[in-house]
Amino acid sequence: MKKIKSGAIPDEALNFALDEMQKILSGEVIFVAQDGRLMQVEVTQRRRVADWSEKISAWTEDMRINLREKITREFSTLLYGRLVIKIQKGRVSQMERTVQSRFTGLDGEGI
Repeated sequence: MKKIKSGAIPDEALNFALDEMQKILSGEVIFVAQDGRLMQVEVTQRRRVADWSEKISAWTEDMRINLREKITREFSTLLYGRLVIKIQKGRVSQMERTVQSRFTGLDGEGI
């Protein structure tokens, strides 16, 4: 297995995440970073009963490219933490970065 560069998201992981985002009406996709490297991608989909019959509209290629660039940029400086992409009504509505800090030299090393 190839070692992932710090701050990078491998193309296959980013393509997987973008493909999954396009299928979600309501939910989120989370990129988890540790030591500046992508450790996992989490996908959560929710369906509200009131929205059950709604259809997801297709993304344009420009939308996908723009989102790809934003995700790559936001993740690139994340050492420890999560980048959460929230999706509502089939569209990305928000990105949140949660940064965790490591403290050493204290009782109980770690975060």
